[in-house]
Amino acid sequence: MTTLQIREVTPDDARICGRIMFDAFEALATRHHFPIEAGTPEFADFQIKAMLATDGIYGLVAERDGHIVGSALQDERGKVVGIGPVAVDPAAPDAGAGRALMNALLQRSEERDVAGIRLVQTAYNYRSFSLYAKLGFAVRELLTVFQGTPGGSAIPGAVVRPATPDDIAACDEICRQVHGHDRHGELQFWVNVGTARVVERGGRITGYATGFGYTCHAVGKADDDVIALLAAAEEFTGLGFLVPSRNKRLMAWCFDAGLKIVQQSTLMTIGLYNEPQGAWLPSVGY
Repeated sequence: MTTLQIREVTPDDARICGRIMFDAFEALATRHHFPIEAGTPEFADFQIKAMLATDGIYGLVAERDGHIVGSALQDERGKVVGIGPVAVDPAAPDAGAGRALMNALLQRSEERDVAGIRLVQTAYNYRSFSLYAKLGFAVRELLTVFQGTPGGSAIPGAVVRPATPDDIAACDEICRQVHGHDRHGELQFWVNVGTARVVERGGRITGYATGFGYTCHAVGKADDDVIALLAAAEEFTGLGFLVPSRNKRLMAWCFDAGLKIVQQSTLMTIGLYNEPQGAWLPSVGY
């Protein structure tokens, strides 16, 4: 067996990386009897192509004998880096491709002197959990993925509207208050896409969501702000949205709204991590 080679991903790699991503997630989910996180081959292909076309997304592929056997992407748009997706071809010989990709990403982040590194790990995947723990990631939060039809009880006096570029500074400040850092690059991207929403109470912005689904995050000064955002959602895209399982109020609202648990995930970190001082929903990135 030839030596594994790690190199930077290119747009020409998108098709094969999308195929590997779907195959890897399908094999894992089928084995454990869970829904496939990547959804469909078409969605996996779309997601990889969209990420590679986004400024601030960095990626690597692992090759053996000239064939790609795995890939790993990370979001470098902020002071905190979010890793994922990481996928290794289930049909390829298992010879440390996942570990090699992770080591290369961690080395890059060390060279860039980033403040922190985060990822969201699928809880039933004990193998990836073991790898990340061995690499130095600490468990920070158990996350619950909910899906269903929006329509839970709203918050009186809360107004939810589309976010505009003029709202970004206020939203960044709320994120800094809750997390100790902002996610400016992501927020700006989703505002431009048109999915971002803000919630106002008393005429002031008190929270925001980049959208409502697996790739989106939300931050609020209080639980009511995140609840107001969720209550205004038209749909929950992808596998669903992630909720910190320790937040009893958000969990209770989801159950009262008739939403169902899809699966659970684990937020893991290296470096900077502040205990959140407010309400929040992570994305599948972090």
